[in-house]
Amino acid sequence: MLLFNSITDVINYLKTNLDDTDITLNKGASKNQIEAVENAYNIKLPDDIRQFYEFADGFISEEDQFRIIDLNEIITDRRDGNELHFAEYLTYCDMWGLKVEPDDHNRYSITYPYKGDIILTNSFTEFLRRFLTGGVFETGGLYDWRDKIIKLQN
Repeated sequence: MLLFNSITDVINYLKTNLDDTDITLNKGASKNQIEAVENAYNIKLPDDIRQFYEFADGFISEEDQFRIIDLNEIITDRRDGNELHFAEYLTYCDMWGLKVEPDDHNRYSITYPYKGDIILTNSFTEFLRRFLTGGVFETGGLYDWRDKIIKLQN
């Protein structure tokens, strides 16, 4: 399993190993694009997520048809009111959401819709590590991780 201590580690991994993945990165987002999302959702993006979007305004993985959604699409394709969906699989078959605490933009949860929302993590680095380790379906990937969390809650 890949080990990352920060979003900077994830970014450096992608810079170094992109050719070994099936990921296509989008060009980094501008300050105006980031502010447009923040204004649309009336939040301030967490610093680590902002740093990632400055590096790449989302990406797509060919094998799993998994995406970190670009900021313009996050604004134009709102689905559930104020929940910000930042990742999706198979043309919105599944989505992962971001809930930011109003009093501290660096306190947030990454959620998955299951009988309401389950909290997967409070770390974008961890979320990306899970995807980069096991994609959507493999051991250590997003669904395996989700299933383990659901099992612990039941």
